[in-house]
Amino acid sequence: MKRKKILVVEDDNSIRMLLSCLLSKQYEVTTKKNGLEGMKWLDFGNLPDAILTDIHMPGFDGFSFLKNVRQSGFFSSIPVIALSGSERSGEMKRFLDMGGNDFLPKPFDPNLLFNVLNKHIGDKQQ
Repeated sequence: MKRKKILVVEDDNSIRMLLSCLLSKQYEVTTKKNGLEGMKWLDFGNLPDAILTDIHMPGFDGFSFLKNVRQSGFFSSIPVIALSGSERSGEMKRFLDMGGNDFLPKPFDPNLLFNVLNKHIGDKQQ
């Protein structure tokens, strides 16, 4: 069975490495350090099953990244899940209102992360 692909867009190197290590046990993981790199990777023809993105990144932040993904017909249906260290409730609402699929606060619980991913890209067969 082919492993599902996850794109991780995160500017913090330690969190990027942690997510890659954690997720690579179950998924094929690609990491990018900002939204611009993430969009370039997608525009190169890559099609992940889900995207995890940080919200606060220098330059091209998670909101800009989500907007670009949703405006692209080719990528618009990919589930996009935010990871954010900010506890501002307005941020979560804004992300979800823009078309984001889910929002996880940092630090995140690995079990919750896997549950959220499974909810969006898990096998539908029971």
